[in-house]
Amino acid sequence: MKYSVISLYFVFWIILCETLNLEVAIIGIFLCFFVFKFNKDMIVNGKKIDRFKAKNLLYIIQYAGILIKEIFKSNFHVAKIVLSPKMNISPQVVKINTEIKSDLYKTMLANSITLTPGTLTLLMNNNELTIHCLQKENIKGLYNSDFENILLKAEEGKDD
Repeated sequence: MKYSVISLYFVFWIILCETLNLEVAIIGIFLCFFVFKFNKDMIVNGKKIDRFKAKNLLYIIQYAGILIKEIFKSNFHVAKIVLSPKMNISPQVVKINTEIKSDLYKTMLANSITLTPGTLTLLMNNNELTIHCLQKENIKGLYNSDFENILLKAEEGKDD
């Protein structure tokens, strides 16, 4: 497990560097071991790997697809607002509650909301998210969102 994670880090390092020579390889190997050493507690260990289901991977892939779709859709919506002569904005700050229990999934939800243009997660406190919306109409999409529904399914699936 240890060497497969370090190998994955190294492949990612090479992709980021866009080149492979001796200097890049040595620095990469050193950094990969360093990153692994200081993050090994956060990486899936032997006890937790049996709880991970392939179904969760499918949920995460589905989540990534929806996130990409929402980012593109929101980009065009915000561009339309910003480029129109009449700045049709009605900024709102709203608090929503989530049923997600896992801190990891709550963080994913908060980051996804921030990544979609026109919304920004200001605060995450227990099960409550404080979100800034560029338009009042965006608030409807925050309640019972696709993001939250998929994360809830993934969370339920990991305890099966």
